[in-house]
Amino acid sequence: MLKTKIARIISEISNGFLTMILTPVIAILVSPLNTLNKTILSLVYLLSTILPYFVLKKMGKVSDYEFTKREERPPYFTTISILFGIIFFFVLTLNIETLTRVTMNLFLVSTVVTIITFYWKISGHMTYSTILFATLIYLFPNTPALMFLFVLSPLIAWSRIALNKHTLTQVILGTLIPLSISILIYWPFW
Repeated sequence: MLKTKIARIISEISNGFLTMILTPVIAILVSPLNTLNKTILSLVYLLSTILPYFVLKKMGKVSDYEFTKREERPPYFTTISILFGIIFFFVLTLNIETLTRVTMNLFLVSTVVTIITFYWKISGHMTYSTILFATLIYLFPNTPALMFLFVLSPLIAWSRIALNKHTLTQVILGTLIPLSISILIYWPFW
């Protein structure tokens, strides 16, 4: 069916692994770090995101890369939250404000999502695409056209619902929670 194929394409393009990795890597690439340190830190994020999945898959703890079953999500999200926390505290020592805020955002959102996944399923696609969109707007403030990225959010939400992966509430909260945290971190009111 065409609807399902379109939903699958949108879902694959907005995959949580991809958006989870793109967010810090873009921030790293535009940071003043030297090329070697950019490469190393990018690889650390890549491995921190992908390696826990492969370990859990090998152990038989996850059935698919979308973590369709809610009970499969806590071990993965707990692991990446801990790893993102370690990376955040390392990045804090580099004293690069934009990179610190991006890594803090990833750490805090991942931690909140981890807590939620112990009790309820929330859309990782929406969570990490929202962080990516907000981060791009934060990193490139003189590019108002980036605001149009959020036009993609309803398409991503539709794809998750059309594929019966999430409910409307799960995709809405998967957007609102990271958006709220991103606004507080990137554009604080104090």
